[in-house]
Amino acid sequence: MNSFPGTVVVLLFAAVASAQSQPPIRILNPTSPDLPSEARLAQFDFEVRGTSWRVFGVDSLPDGPVGITQVAEVKQHNPPSSWAVHVTSRALMPIASLTVDAAVVDVNGNVKAVQPLPAIKNLKPGQEQRREMRIRVTVIAPTDRVVFYVKDVISETGNLRASERDVAALIKAAAARLPVP
Repeated sequence: MNSFPGTVVVLLFAAVASAQSQPPIRILNPTSPDLPSEARLAQFDFEVRGTSWRVFGVDSLPDGPVGITQVAEVKQHNPPSSWAVHVTSRALMPIASLTVDAAVVDVNGNVKAVQPLPAIKNLKPGQEQRREMRIRVTVIAPTDRVVFYVKDVISETGNLRASERDVAALIKAAAARLPVP
């Protein structure tokens, strides 16, 4: 029984020594610009998959029957890259036609050029369409971004058209949240 207090002291000393030999735990600040882009993007709640500082989508018709669900830059061996967008129907009725635009945006969020995609016709409820395109309206600088948005929708429930002023404000807000590294 005399060895019991000595054993506790030895175990306590070993626990203290092992705790001191570990590196300190670093607390990450998600708002720090020094963090990798993945950690900064984790602080935002994006509905659109594939969103990055280089390509993203804005919901120009938030209560509309369609929405952009995924965006991507399709890198190729020979530049320029193509850009892809996935559009999904949220309506209960088929959509006769819809138009998606791709805006090329500079570092400050100002729209340099807009290129419409060919119209998507006869989109059934819950159906998803993928469109891929090359940007041809302007030269894309290394710090430019591509933003997709739904421009207009024609369906049995009515015709909807996104306001250019509202879309520009949405793009500026999204560009501010996704700074160029």
